Amino acid sequence: MSKLADDIVLTEQNERKLFIAYKKRIESQRRKKVLMRGYYRVAVVALAMMIMFSVNYYLQSPDLVVYAATGDKMVQLRLNERVNLEKQRTPLGYGYVLEMSVEEGSRYYTIENEQNLNADNIFRNGNKIFWMPDGMNSINFRDQDGNVIKIPETDSSTLNIEVCNYDGKMVERITLILERRDGQCSVEMLKK
Repeated sequence: MSKLADDIVLTEQNERKLFIAYKKRIESQRRKKVLMRGYYRVAVVALAMMIMFSVNYYLQSPDLVVYAATGDKMVQLRLNERVNLEKQRTPLGYGYVLEMSVEEGSRYYTIENEQNLNADNIFRNGNKIFWMPDGMNSINFRDQDGNVIKIPETDSSTLNIEVCNYDGKMVERITLILERRDGQCSVEMLKK
């Protein structure tokens, strides 16, 4: 043995104190590790729940499905996606056609208020909505008193729609933004 080892002599009391201090430090480190594992587990569970709710919110099927006429086919609109429209022959002349579909037992309403921008150019017939951005000056389009109705041109219109379930409770509210830019008309669906 070396001379250094002979110099280190611990009494039984010092050895016990050293052992107790070391044991406390190890237990403290274990508790911290267990506590950190618990925090990590809670964080992972919270993150997983947030992801699950977010995915469920964005992927849930809407109560109202909107289709846009793009030539000879109807394309389903997705939230926040702009779809180009093609001019169609409508009962009111040439314009753009949208079609609504709701879950069985539900119904939808077009909301009549000041939030609808240029809604005079939007007409509804059953589940079909016609947008006439070029306006209407037809002699055949008259009010109940026989006066010719003139509707001015517009480059954008906004339509708010509310979907209610069979109890009449509102379950969804969407906004359709119809725009004409550089001669191309499009529609975008936003959820409120």
